[in-house]
Amino acid sequence: MSEKTLVKKLAEVMKEVKYIQKTGLNKFHNYKYATEADVNEKVREELSKKNVIMIPNTKGHSVREHTTSKGNREYIVTVEVEFTFMDGDSGESISFTTFGEGQDPGDKGTYKAITGAQKYALMKAFMIPTGDDPEADSSVDERNQASPQNPSQQSQSSQGPSSVIKAKYQTWKGNENGFDLWYSSQSQKYNDRQIEHWLTQQIMKNKGA
Repeated sequence: MSEKTLVKKLAEVMKEVKYIQKTGLNKFHNYKYATEADVNEKVREELSKKNVIMIPNTKGHSVREHTTSKGNREYIVTVEVEFTFMDGDSGESISFTTFGEGQDPGDKGTYKAITGAQKYALMKAFMIPTGDDPEADSSVDERNQASPQNPSQQSQSSQGPSSVIKAKYQTWKGNENGFDLWYSSQSQKYNDRQIEHWLTQQIMKNKGA
């Protein structure tokens, strides 16, 4: 029997990839971000040195239409992607699942969603810091502070559930039957972040994780 080496190799990659420089620039919102190419280049080089590859497998896919503030129609795509690390020496494999979302007026929404899923899968799997922290997004706090509604009646109830929540519900149940009634009930007690986290736990339980 071959010696189990995959976890050790992944830990060594984590030691080598300490930080990703943010070379991308969002000109509209004027902020820098770590690009998919930056992340892939750093991690791919270290994985290849250790004869480890990562294979993506799209498990779920949903599309919804969105009308922009200018009245243009775009498509928001949500994908569920399973990524598998495979060790070329020992034959071991480790799989995990993540979600990605992409928006485009044409046919590139799916590609954007898969690209985003892969970038954040690598960043989270190897705990790569970029200085981006969701808790530091003050614009969310500002929008919430400006709203006179109480927590159980926040904007999520008027805008409806996010496409990610709907996709995770479909993955959990196998279809969308009863989603609207279920979400209406849950949103009276929990916010979208809590609902999404709970759905993720149920999906992992179904998969025996």
